[in-house]
Amino acid sequence: MFNIITVPVDGSDYSYKAVEVALEIAVKFNSKIAAVHVMNEFSFNSYDEQESAGEEILAKVTGMAGKVDVDVTQHLLTADPLRDMKFIIDQTRADLVVIHAHGLNNNRFVSFDENNVSDTQIGSVSERLLRTSSVPVLLVK
Repeated sequence: MFNIITVPVDGSDYSYKAVEVALEIAVKFNSKIAAVHVMNEFSFNSYDEQESAGEEILAKVTGMAGKVDVDVTQHLLTADPLRDMKFIIDQTRADLVVIHAHGLNNNRFVSFDENNVSDTQIGSVSERLLRTSSVPVLLVK
């Protein structure tokens, strides 16, 4: 049913929760995981610092997958996650995307209820992906 499950990971606890859910699904459907970490193209950190951090994040995902015998392909990219996530998902040939509602940058939220700032808010990357993805998106809360 799902051959490739793409999981964007930014190193936050939220993203690792999404990995756990993706791994459960991968085990059930004998799927592969495409773990994606996007290095921000406009960052004050050096490229080497971003690359090293991204490699650690992807290695953690691969380690988590190894414990349940799921294959992982790592994708370390330089892009704008808000602008490019749909393209990235298409390039990984995903059948399913598993992403958490929140990410590392909790300053950019989209709220479905103007007066509530809890469960009705999702991150801007997740919201954009929900609107633009051509494959199913599982939003983890």
